[in-house]
Amino acid sequence: MKSSARAFRDNPHRAVTLLGMSGVGKTRLSQMLAKSGWFHYSGDYRIGSHYLDEHILDEVKHRMMGDPFLRELLRSSAIKIQNGVTITNLGFASSFLSKLGDPDKGGLPLREFKRRQRLHREAEIAAMRDVPHFIDRAR
Repeated sequence: MKSSARAFRDNPHRAVTLLGMSGVGKTRLSQMLAKSGWFHYSGDYRIGSHYLDEHILDEVKHRMMGDPFLRELLRSSAIKIQNGVTITNLGFASSFLSKLGDPDKGGLPLREFKRRQRLHREAEIAAMRDVPHFIDRAR
């Protein structure tokens, strides 16, 4: 959609979509816009806090079950594990996606890597389908 700068400024329902590779400044720019009153919807945040949350927490709990001390704390509900993802800290989700490679060196076997990539793809699609709802909420 093309419009003039004036038409954009005069529109009471302005919207901007920021797309780009990791590290180009989408989050920084969106924070600047939010400070001047813009509503901010982050697809990555929605993915990490909503669509992948349970999968990520299940993985954390699975790993904790390998430690007898932590296993007992989990089973007795003495500790609680929760997602700490924020708009500016999305490491929770990227850690879950991990990388393909030798598990002894922090990588994932191919089958598990593909499973997580599939989950992320489905989460991205769902998060983009949520956009109209959040646009309506922002108005």
